[in-house]
Amino acid sequence: MAIAPDRAAIKALETALAVVLETVGSNPSPAIVRRIREGLAAHADALEAARSATDSIRMPRSTFDPADPKVVGRTVSIALLAQPLVPLADVPPAYGSGVYAIYYRGQHRLYAGISGSETPIYVGKADPAKDDGSTTREQGPKLTGRLMEHAGTIATAEASSVRMPPDMSLRVSDFTCRRLVCSTNAQLVAEKHLIRTFWPIWNSETKACWGMSKHGDAASTRSNKRSPWDVVHPGRQWALDKRLVDSLTPNEIARRIEATLERVRPRRDHAALLEEMLAGFRQDDPPRADQDVPPVGESAAGPETDEAVGVEDE
Repeated sequence: MAIAPDRAAIKALETALAVVLETVGSNPSPAIVRRIREGLAAHADALEAARSATDSIRMPRSTFDPADPKVVGRTVSIALLAQPLVPLADVPPAYGSGVYAIYYRGQHRLYAGISGSETPIYVGKADPAKDDGSTTREQGPKLTGRLMEHAGTIATAEASSVRMPPDMSLRVSDFTCRRLVCSTNAQLVAEKHLIRTFWPIWNSETKACWGMSKHGDAASTRSNKRSPWDVVHPGRQWALDKRLVDSLTPNEIARRIEATLERVRPRRDHAALLEEMLAGFRQDDPPRADQDVPPVGESAAGPETDEAVGVEDE
């Protein structure tokens, strides 16, 4: 007797899953385990979609859970985007830790694609002075301190490029920022959400022009490579050490920035950006594909442990 098509399909699915488990063996390598777990996770969404398609009662796309880290990350990110833009060089000292976004408004040729846009050139977090800080005073003036530090780094590069044409030099006056003081630990998930949303070209995850947030020490004690940021924006004394070699050439950096902006187009409209963020909460819309892969691709080399001062500072 012929098997009904639906039963045959389910049987084939069961057989396929059994074969997958068989390939694991008794002592699988970490690579095999990772591939199988990633593959099953990818198909889990398809299975749930097929299950929902046969159910007469509609399943919402998601359940709103205020404690879900992804929900927290999206909520804090929206709150950050609601803050006014202020000049990076004029951030007043204030208590609190949290998240921030830095924007570029200048003429540098590398950043023409994002200049004046709603896509930040860098996003980051400032952890509290006390891990269990429950008030802004206990958190300490960490957020504004981090922004002042970045302003000083850019000012150092500006001082070293005074004789360069405008499209090759940085000016701290061309940078603005948004900052948000938030509850302790909320900055962790918010920073991740902002990076996945924008893939800012100065963040190390993008693998384009990382290194701006590094601190310096003697090249002989730590490493032998210069970060891409210090390659195209020289000025920090510890990064000028002649024993350092460039981690990427200027042309390679330019190509990576171009590839990033081609893959993730800069946002131009603030209202449209907020609407995009809010859409992530909608329960009746079809599932959205989140951008979880760096725009320049997984195979591209990023920060290495032998680079000056190691990996990007937290």
